[in-house]
Amino acid sequence: MIYAKEVRKVLWVTFILNLFVAGVKIVYGSIAGINSIQADGFHSLFDGASNVIGLVGMWLAAKPPDESHHYGHKKFETMATVGIATLLFLACIEILQKAVQNLLNPKPLIIANLSFAVVIITMGINLFVIVYEYKRGKNLKSDFLVADAKHTVSDFMASVIVLSSLAGMRLGYPYLDSIASILIAGMIAYVGYHIIKEASDVLADASPLLTGDVAKIEAIAMAVEGVQECHSMRVRGRADAIHVDCHLLVLPEMSIADAHEIASQVEKKIKHEMPQVVDVVVHLEPYEIKKSLKNA
Repeated sequence: MIYAKEVRKVLWVTFILNLFVAGVKIVYGSIAGINSIQADGFHSLFDGASNVIGLVGMWLAAKPPDESHHYGHKKFETMATVGIATLLFLACIEILQKAVQNLLNPKPLIIANLSFAVVIITMGINLFVIVYEYKRGKNLKSDFLVADAKHTVSDFMASVIVLSSLAGMRLGYPYLDSIASILIAGMIAYVGYHIIKEASDVLADASPLLTGDVAKIEAIAMAVEGVQECHSMRVRGRADAIHVDCHLLVLPEMSIADAHEIASQVEKKIKHEMPQVVDVVVHLEPYEIKKSLKNA
């Protein structure tokens, strides 16, 4: 519950800031007739929409395991990241359509100093959101917050492109507005692709750990007295909710009660030293029989 509460708090802060940035860009871009600023504003608006998806996703993910979801509802948060990517691609299509229309029918634009001020100020807010959300996401081990922070990085970079295009348009190159919009659309598509890929890895049960981390789990198990061998280690889940299963070999003359106690100690030690592990399933095997089968 503490995890969900903290993530929701971060999402509410970033939602308010993203909504403010989007409103400023969209309203000013519309009034000034600068499509790239307006497009950047819609990009920011989707940042806010992704925060809403995250809040809904967190509400679902916080539910405990039930009869239909034995492993809990954590993957609902990952599914919410797919929602972010979907919004990104929709924004990409909308921006491209307007960019092509303006490129085919360019019109002269008056670039005031206020245009530069609007973009620079909103870039500062975006930078704060990126650092704040990314750090909190890493601390909380929330893949949604990290993904959302990466989304905001694309918004910041889009603003850099808009700022450059404003300078070019002031020099008398109105088509730079459309070119900037097309570049923004490309960045949106790129970020969306990577978010989809990362979410797919979780949903497809790809290992959330590096090889070295898996070896660390094996070492933790081997450090428990009575464990003769550990193999067939498998991990799946999200970075903050890892499920582990493995085979432990113990001496065959050991009683079932003693072997069970060793398995329980392994589970407790792994969870203690690696808090992101939420479940450990141990399959016990007799050590001597295993050795004789290998030598046969």
